[in-house]
Amino acid sequence: MNEFGSAFIEYASSYISLNDRVRLKINHTFRVVELCEKIAISLNMNEEDIFIAKLCGLLHDIGRFEQWKRFETFKDSESIDHGDLGVEVLKENNFIRVFNKDEQLDNLLLNTVKYHNKYEVNSDLDDREKLFCNIVRDADKIDILYLYSIEDLELNIGNDSFSDEIYNSLLAKKQIKKIDCKNKTDLLSVSLGFVFDFNFKHSFEILKYKNYINEIIDIYKHKSLNSSLDIQLEEIRKIINRYIDGRC
Repeated sequence: MNEFGSAFIEYASSYISLNDRVRLKINHTFRVVELCEKIAISLNMNEEDIFIAKLCGLLHDIGRFEQWKRFETFKDSESIDHGDLGVEVLKENNFIRVFNKDEQLDNLLLNTVKYHNKYEVNSDLDDREKLFCNIVRDADKIDILYLYSIEDLELNIGNDSFSDEIYNSLLAKKQIKKIDCKNKTDLLSVSLGFVFDFNFKHSFEILKYKNYINEIIDIYKHKSLNSSLDIQLEEIRKIINRYIDGRC
């Protein structure tokens, strides 16, 4: 992994001059690699598959750097889907060969990149591809929740409470689609809804141990100017913590 990690740093570092936020994406990537390794180990994977899981984590956000170069934003809604762009980057001039010498592994790697940020994984993928996709998806979401918990990601707290549809979806333990959000406050629900898309026991154990959800809700409440939202957040806190406890 050291060889491929160095190749990744060399590639990503060439974009740092564009904006210092690029460095945050590099750091995020290596935390995701570590989380992928931990999840793979918890699944009793062999050394080869643990390596593949780490490689999937290394490549998952490869599209972020070109995204910033082209659009000066990391918001997919204002630019391009960075998972799809990552596949484009890896295919261009056969760049994937820098990280993978085994062509038979290409589809798995490309699919983990493509689907790591989608609402759901394509049902047409085979079981092995789905497994590695889900490892990366869990690892990525865990680190995003970590970043929210330390306020390293932008929080736009609106003056509204959650809309009824969004609030009821969270109470029903459903993941939230950004397209369904009706106000700035609703957008906060997307990160909270991540919990209901986790796939592995170890992912829930990390969430529980790190206490990310409670810390995020406390931040939301601190920034909130709406007492109705505060009440909603406390009810959501109960639902999510019970859910995590039941999956550990």
